[in-house]
Amino acid sequence: MREQQTLGCRIQEGRRAAGLSQESLGERLGVSRQAVSKWESDASVPDLENLIAMSRIFGVTIGALLGVEPAAEEPSAEEAPEASGGESGDAAPDKGLTDRELAAVEAIVQKYLEAAQSAQKPRWSRRKKRALVAVACAAVLLIVLVLDGIFSSLGRRLDQVQDQVNYVQSSVSSQIGSLTGQISGLLAEQNSLISGYDIRVADYDLEQQMWYLAATVTPKEYTADTVVTFTARTDTGATASAQARNEGGVFTAENWAVPMASTPAWTDEGVPLDGGAVQISAAFEDSGTIRTQTLEEHLYLDLKDYRLEVDGRWETEWASGRLTLGNLDLQIENNTELPVELADAELSLFRHGEEEPLWSAPLEDAVALWRRQGYVQMYIPVETDVSPVRMSTGDALLAAVHVTDDHGQDFWSFVGCWRSWNGALHQDSLYDLNDQYPNWQPGDLLPIWN
Repeated sequence: MREQQTLGCRIQEGRRAAGLSQESLGERLGVSRQAVSKWESDASVPDLENLIAMSRIFGVTIGALLGVEPAAEEPSAEEAPEASGGESGDAAPDKGLTDRELAAVEAIVQKYLEAAQSAQKPRWSRRKKRALVAVACAAVLLIVLVLDGIFSSLGRRLDQVQDQVNYVQSSVSSQIGSLTGQISGLLAEQNSLISGYDIRVADYDLEQQMWYLAATVTPKEYTADTVVTFTARTDTGATASAQARNEGGVFTAENWAVPMASTPAWTDEGVPLDGGAVQISAAFEDSGTIRTQTLEEHLYLDLKDYRLEVDGRWETEWASGRLTLGNLDLQIENNTELPVELADAELSLFRHGEEEPLWSAPLEDAVALWRRQGYVQMYIPVETDVSPVRMSTGDALLAAVHVTDDHGQDFWSFVGCWRSWNGALHQDSLYDLNDQYPNWQPGDLLPIWN
């Protein structure tokens, strides 16, 4: 029994069957290797044009690539229009009684009245009485059905009117909010001392607990004697300043050392973060007058944003309650624009909740690739002395790569998360798990599995 395939798995299998690397496929489609990697890891979905192109490259139908039809079957010419066609549309709303329906109701009521008048005459037969009752019942039933249809139609129309009113109210509120924001922005821009600025992280030092920032600001007015000083205030109260140099009206400060925050920051959902908020301001001194403007109220600096990017998957086979570990598909690259290098990498397999690995081994090939080309892209078989692993219902296994960089950051990235339940193998999204638990350490329990 194989684990259920996703679109990313089918793209990955098609690429390998076509003998293409991610870079080669990206070149043929006119996209980056990172885009292909994100498709295969189900982090994003290709557009229709790229899906069509890949189906032609892989020699399969769009339906087979999307997993909605068997790979070996193609829809026939007679079936294609029927599959893509079909009549559809919203049912017309119920209306009031038509002339024909009114005539039918009037006729039934008239028969009922005639029968009622005849009932006053003596010596009615049982057959006539039964006919009168039947006619009366039919009339009442028809009237009830017609009235029910009318009231239902009115109710639906009332709901539609209410929806339209709500939509108008929401649209008006949105427009008012947008207009208010535009007015506030115009006023802020009018009162601003500057025409633009830029602040970015140039590097960091974990040992010294320092960020190194590069900052530029362009004042609307300045003289040859204008002095600009940048100041950073962390959420712990620590401050650091740097005097900028004037480069034709653009004031710049480089390698500006700002201490890392020591108090934790929190997201809106109450999740603790590694970094901290920093307030950045610029003071403009000219002829003894100092004017200060805040550039960033809460510049958030988080070490997780400057890690190497890891994307990987350890392929497996599942049969008779046993998990056989196969090839490791691994990519590591630096997308931070900082001078961060891979120092070490290790692959480990854990039973859920256990701190000591079931198996581990250094990824020497990955480190060698990085030193040779500055990134890692590898697809290799991994031999272990524990595969295949027997898993009973409720058992869970985690596979993760431990990455260490030359700046002292080390973290784990999941490349496999499997659970056994009633003889079937279930795998959670690696993209979601790595996003939700970026600071996972061996021994930590995954709350979603409890």
